[in-house]
Amino acid sequence: MNLVKPGTKIDFVGKRKYAAVASVIMVLVSITLFFVKGPNWGIDFTGGTELHLEFTEPVEIGEVRSALSQLDLSNDAVQGVGGPEEYEFLVRIQDPTFGTGGIQTEVRDVLEGEFGSGWIAESAFDAQVGARLQIRYTGEPVPISKIQQVVKPLDGASARDALDDNTIYVDLPGLSSRIEDTLRGTLGDRDFRVLKVDSVGSKVGGELRRQGFIAIMATLVLILVYVGFRFDLAFAPGAVIALFHDVTIVVGIFVIIGHEFNLPMIGALLTIIGYSLNDTIVIYDRIRENMRKYRRRDIANLINGSINETLARTIATSLTTMLAMAAFLVLGGPVIEDFALAIMLGVIFGTYSTVFVASPTILVMQDLRPTLAKIVAPMAAASSEEGEDTPQTAAARRREERKALRNSAGPELGG
Repeated sequence: MNLVKPGTKIDFVGKRKYAAVASVIMVLVSITLFFVKGPNWGIDFTGGTELHLEFTEPVEIGEVRSALSQLDLSNDAVQGVGGPEEYEFLVRIQDPTFGTGGIQTEVRDVLEGEFGSGWIAESAFDAQVGARLQIRYTGEPVPISKIQQVVKPLDGASARDALDDNTIYVDLPGLSSRIEDTLRGTLGDRDFRVLKVDSVGSKVGGELRRQGFIAIMATLVLILVYVGFRFDLAFAPGAVIALFHDVTIVVGIFVIIGHEFNLPMIGALLTIIGYSLNDTIVIYDRIRENMRKYRRRDIANLINGSINETLARTIATSLTTMLAMAAFLVLGGPVIEDFALAIMLGVIFGTYSTVFVASPTILVMQDLRPTLAKIVAPMAAASSEEGEDTPQTAAARRREERKALRNSAGPELGG
């Protein structure tokens, strides 16, 4: 298969200025949208509860929203997913304490009604580990079985011992069970099942978001070091700029279309970095080979030739990857939809950045090399003068001293 005919000479480097303008505009727009509009954070990063419901019979989203309005949920909390004949819905509540205020009061009332007013010394609700009420009580220790009998009638609440003395945990009925009960009571003639329940605390969500961005930035730094050692320092900035370019634009597109930004999205961005870097390394390797083979060849023509020589491989890899992602996007369902879309966008912009961003940056770095050398050389000379002589400097200094002695001794010997 000759996707690209031998001897093809497309002037990619010659179009680098137009590509640079387009890339800068796309990156700046993406960054502006990220900070101004903001992404649609998933519960992985904000905390909260998400239920994925599937009805076996036809039901309108308006009916589901009307039923859940009894829990004071807004219409935005219910979203339809899948095709029009699938009757699947996401119920998302970002407040992890939503719907637990009443049951907390009931638990305190029944316990103090049983064991006396003032029996509860302190109580705290913890949403980071689920709907759990921690209670420290006064007086003599009470068997947990007795406390369990008191709270058991409260719609699914249960008690268990804590590690500290005179302290118990009361596990409250979660928001998911309240949503299920409400739907079954209102839409009892329509059967449904819960496909998935995700629940994340707000502190955990914030930590996941921070660690996700640290992972991306650490990856870019390590790639900069790797490419610098693997090839040359002139190659490294182009690779990192191209990867930053790809990740930023994909994030910007997700902000525009409003798709959810969650942990699988972080995985997709890291996958994009790996894919784009692999494509860049292939072209970089060919450029380095041609630099050794054609030492007197113009660097711009050499980069162009290297890109054209690997163009068939680049097209074949991109097309096959996109076909696989298209299958996931169409047939994979809502669980993998965002991941597949992110990878597909990453393949498109990764291929573009390898050709129009990473490779031409080598040419820019080559042009900047003399300027950088002029900046670095005085600094290196100053540091060598202030520090001790290196072995090479000491040997050169001794040679100069011996030469000076011979020159000064020469006339006397000659006389």
